[in-house]
Amino acid sequence: MARINPNSLFLLMLIISASSCEIKKPTAQEVLDKAIARHGFDSVKDFQVGFDFRSDHFEANLSDLTYELKRVSRNNNEVIEDVINGETFVHKVNNELVSLDSEKMWRTSSDTRSVIYFALLPYGANDGAMNKQLMPSIKIKGEPYFKVEVTYGDNGGGKDFENVFVYWIHQKNFTVDYLAYSYFINGGGVRFREAINPREINGIRFQDYVNYTITKDFPAHELDYAFQTGQLKEISRIELNDVVVKK
Repeated sequence: MARINPNSLFLLMLIISASSCEIKKPTAQEVLDKAIARHGFDSVKDFQVGFDFRSDHFEANLSDLTYELKRVSRNNNEVIEDVINGETFVHKVNNELVSLDSEKMWRTSSDTRSVIYFALLPYGANDGAMNKQLMPSIKIKGEPYFKVEVTYGDNGGGKDFENVFVYWIHQKNFTVDYLAYSYFINGGGVRFREAINPREINGIRFQDYVNYTITKDFPAHELDYAFQTGQLKEISRIELNDVVVKK
């Protein structure tokens, strides 16, 4: 009868144990879903958000089926109101409809969408028109992060389909602590944002951001390295004031 070497048996048991305990790597979709839940958006289907950003007031009325976005600004004695309802865009000055040419209409609409999109992250990062990819994990300031790259599909992203977004999501807390994006309009460029001043309002997490840029040619997904090596320059603060949430 053949004898089994105790050392070989112990090694075999270690291999089997390691295989059975192997941790499954999450997908980009799973990481985003957990971040959305952590920020409080998974439990609401219909809600309204209002906030002030710089000199303008913004409102978002959101549901599973439709949405309405609004920006109200003032210029001397004029009250300017931009409203996006699905694919419909309305521009009013002192409550009177004003027509805009196609380029200005797109730019005004895009600016309104952009402010609200960033204010409600990661709520809008899970759209079906987006492609999500889990990149190699990284540590920032000693903390572990998942790194998710999101791009728009050519057919679903409109004029912004070439834009690239990257989210650094804490591996334990699932908060979006950093984000970066590249854009290709107006000459193009990149931005990196560091979340500050997190607070919870009616169950939803809101954050302000330090907004950085870099003069070198850097892809968005490598801006974590530029941030940690002091190559970024702060250009502004993204601060939301008087935030109100209704469900």
